[in-house]
Amino acid sequence: MRDPHPNQIGRNLRRALGELPLFAELAPSTLDELAQGTCYVIYQKGQAIFHAGDPATQLHVLVRGQVKLSLNCRNGNERILELLEPGHSFGQAELFIPGNYVVSAFAVKPSEVLAIRRDSLFRVMAQDARIARRVIEVLARRQLETEADLVAQNAWSPGQRLLGYLIELAGPLRQAQGETTVTLDTSKKLLASRFDMQPETLSRNLRDLSEAGLIVVDRKQIRLRNSEIERYLVARGDPTLGDRDSLRRACNRTPGASSEAGNESWSRAGWVNGAGRQRALSQRMAKSWLMLEQGLLSRQSRTILRQSVNLFDSRLRELEIQATDADNAATCAELARLWCDYRCLIEASPSASEAEKLFGITEEVLEVADLLARGFARTEGTTKGQLVNLAGRGRMLTQRAANLFMFGQRGIHVTKCRSRLDEANDEFLSTLQRLKADTVAVPELASRLDSSIDVWQLFHSAMNLRSASDFPQTARKVFRISEDLLNRMDAIIEICVGLPGMTRPGNYSASGPAPIA
Repeated sequence: MRDPHPNQIGRNLRRALGELPLFAELAPSTLDELAQGTCYVIYQKGQAIFHAGDPATQLHVLVRGQVKLSLNCRNGNERILELLEPGHSFGQAELFIPGNYVVSAFAVKPSEVLAIRRDSLFRVMAQDARIARRVIEVLARRQLETEADLVAQNAWSPGQRLLGYLIELAGPLRQAQGETTVTLDTSKKLLASRFDMQPETLSRNLRDLSEAGLIVVDRKQIRLRNSEIERYLVARGDPTLGDRDSLRRACNRTPGASSEAGNESWSRAGWVNGAGRQRALSQRMAKSWLMLEQGLLSRQSRTILRQSVNLFDSRLRELEIQATDADNAATCAELARLWCDYRCLIEASPSASEAEKLFGITEEVLEVADLLARGFARTEGTTKGQLVNLAGRGRMLTQRAANLFMFGQRGIHVTKCRSRLDEANDEFLSTLQRLKADTVAVPELASRLDSSIDVWQLFHSAMNLRSASDFPQTARKVFRISEDLLNRMDAIIEICVGLPGMTRPGNYSASGPAPIA
């Protein structure tokens, strides 16, 4: 629908054009001439801007809203090729080879578009070479993006393609550490079509990325866990995944070494975090196995178990490469030996007869994983490394407590489980109080630590069963709160990893907290 007030819009056209990167810093006379061949058009949600087959006579620039470029497949389904945000131009390639538009463009939401006639664009391109150069850059970028899409479709998993999209969505806001929040303004149906998958497949891949510790999903808000993503990218060394500048920085950096002290500090602390995550995963896998054995939250438990197995396995291989210290290398080897038996047990169909065996091997794996995390913190050699290791212990306890509760209710080492559950409660509360005392200069941590303590107290009280018949409902509650606490502790650890390098000795011993009982 064309705006009913063309005179009013006409007065603002030059300003609107001058604010676009494509036409920035042009002479007023050039903008005036360009404005004479430009229309400001408002489209309602779902309205076509042009259809495939229409004559290509205009360059379009999205000012507000969102536009999809799509084509109709032979089976009648729509395939979305691109979702455009404000500032993007479209339809320019067809202007240089007179003909028709190859794809269709629709407004995904109410949108405002500048439509610039071909003849006006070509005249100002002849007057100012900067415009021609910028148009060529846009066309070249689109060509590279098309080639990248082809690479993604043939070489990447759906999850990697989705991660690349989220990284691209974050753009330059995403750093090497901390968290970056992006908003999915597009419906899951449209976004799924963009990746040539079903909406349920998109949801599953979002869950997979979340279970891998790379993102946190809160409805339309997605928090990118930057240090985990960086480690993922470095480990795989794929320079085409996501934003090229960010990935070039990540893939050219040798883990544990950098020309920038801040990046070096982040990298070394990141590996302490990676080693510490094995502790939490060892407990999380057992927790999920026990839920499956009881037939509780089967779908969620099975997904978490599968993702945790894959993450533990891939992380162990990465840590083996990073364990250059002789003691750490020996601990890695011992953990790999135990992992073979542990994995065979938890990947088999859960059965009551295997539950007691699981208890023993879970404790063994945790003990060695904890030793490895301490070793990485020792070789990292800074107060920050010890903070990360300490917070990692807290993360592990969120899963260990749920684990011990489940084993105890199954009648396995009941007295031992109750005693260790009390120890876990005391250690978690003291751990978070220590973190709070040692990070008083980091205000963003204080509220997170306080809220985590509140949730933990709810978590601990939920484990007090009144009768055996309450177990299924209580187990579900314990499971869900443990997942919430895990996410909270992950966010706390990310902040610790992102702290400035602290090489001054702290209050922690080289070995960290007391060994597991």
